[in-house]
Amino acid sequence: MENVKIPFFKRIKSSIVDFERYSDFAVEKISVSIKYIAKLIAIFSIIIAIAFSYKFSTIINNEEQLQILCNQIQETGMVDATQVEKTIKTIKDNGDTTFYVALTLNFFMYFFALYFVYGLIDAIIVSILGFIASRITRIRLKYKPIYIMSIYALTLPIILNCIYIVVNTFTGFTIDYFQIVYNVIAYIYVITAILMIKTDFIEQQRELIKIVQEQRKVKYEQKEEKKEKKEEQPKDKEKEEMPPEEPLGEANTESET
Repeated sequence: MENVKIPFFKRIKSSIVDFERYSDFAVEKISVSIKYIAKLIAIFSIIIAIAFSYKFSTIINNEEQLQILCNQIQETGMVDATQVEKTIKTIKDNGDTTFYVALTLNFFMYFFALYFVYGLIDAIIVSILGFIASRITRIRLKYKPIYIMSIYALTLPIILNCIYIVVNTFTGFTIDYFQIVYNVIAYIYVITAILMIKTDFIEQQRELIKIVQEQRKVKYEQKEEKKEKKEEQPKDKEKEEMPPEEPLGEANTESET
């Protein structure tokens, strides 16, 4: 495969709807895939940070809703309760625009660091299953390309997770076993990509066999042609070596004398 630069948003689209593109992703450098997931999680973190900061600003004086949001933050980001309480107190004391901008940046840095590490760990878990699947399907892929494909397989789960957190923040809507669904989607993507690679590999083998058979046929025909030419050459030499026949008229003249 040629090293073609694929735009970031085209990568997102291909990761979700184009399984055939995974074979191209698999041969890229691992640094390219890590940069991809870093950008994706950066966008994810910005959206979540803005959502949380805005939610704080609208319910800062509503103790009941504020407590609900604090619980959501603790469940989502594993933030210590004491840290959340200190943050709330600071917001109440400094509730200006500049502070909320700083708060959004802090949320962003925290969520980016957290979900970036989680994303790489999730990719390892998914890639292990993919590695096992590759052995079961008898296509011996190395671990590195499977890990790269696992990173791209997390694209849809990360986007769905972002949507879920935003909806949950503003409405309190929850989905049981969402994390399980998150991982299952990634597993499906990786296994489907591996099966498609196997299908492509089988088709390539068939094409290669056809090409080899055609080459053998051509070589056999060429060999037969050379053999026929060699058999014809001695006959031509025998014709050349035969002595010329004497003219009939001269032989008759000598017998008469």
